[in-house]
Amino acid sequence: MSRTSFVLVQQKPPTGWRGWVYHTAVDLALAIGRVLLHFRAFGTENFPATGPVLVLANHPSYLDPPTLVAISIYYAKRDLSIMAWDKLFRIPLVAFFTRTYKAYPVDRDNPGRGPYVTLLDILKKGGVAGVFPEGSRSAQRTMGPWKPGALRAAFATRATILPITLVTAGKFWPKGTWRPQWFRSHRVVVHKAIPYSEYAAGVADGPAGRQAQEALAVRLQQIINQPVLDHDQALQRKLQDAAAKTDPLRPRPKAPLPTPQTRKEQAAFRLFGW
Repeated sequence: MSRTSFVLVQQKPPTGWRGWVYHTAVDLALAIGRVLLHFRAFGTENFPATGPVLVLANHPSYLDPPTLVAISIYYAKRDLSIMAWDKLFRIPLVAFFTRTYKAYPVDRDNPGRGPYVTLLDILKKGGVAGVFPEGSRSAQRTMGPWKPGALRAAFATRATILPITLVTAGKFWPKGTWRPQWFRSHRVVVHKAIPYSEYAAGVADGPAGRQAQEALAVRLQQIINQPVLDHDQALQRKLQDAAAKTDPLRPRPKAPLPTPQTRKEQAAFRLFGW
């Protein structure tokens, strides 16, 4: 694949036996995810039903691309195209699924302009495209620096931006491990969509436009990072509460004083402060 070539991604869902595999694989993957990963997605009603949509998400694990694709197909009934490592298209079974689910290849060592042109083409045709702005999997819990290009595509095509947070994937399948830890919590948050009329209001071309994109990138990064920070803080508080309950030196509440019932008890209470 050359630096200038690009791939035209078919926007229509597959039909026939490919269509059966297309839907069955998503249903099966989500069913397995609910059992093995306790998968839950919040805010799926925020997924736009029509129009060009640019999905921006953090990228903590290998599970992120299929998770975004499954959410889009299952909850929004829409295809979602994501850049995929070009070497995956040379593995027969893997290549079948990457093409079926509208992925398109990118040469990581020499990406060129081709993948960006493909991204523009998908959005111009009213499709849904997913981008991990960091460019590769995160080495930390929150998002790192962004690569340029994703927001340029949104401005160029007037696409709606949809931030999504993969909250816990980085904990049960962190970078550097070859398999996930099963029976952990897989939580995904779909944030409110941001239409072009909102994020590009009053933005002009030139330096002002680039500054607006940079400010928008900071805003989106904060939106995507917040559920991760909230989750980690809640977990830290839970651990602190558990440690406090088992601390043998913790202050214990005093036992309530007995209530005097008989006259003798009442007299003793007044006399001795019982």
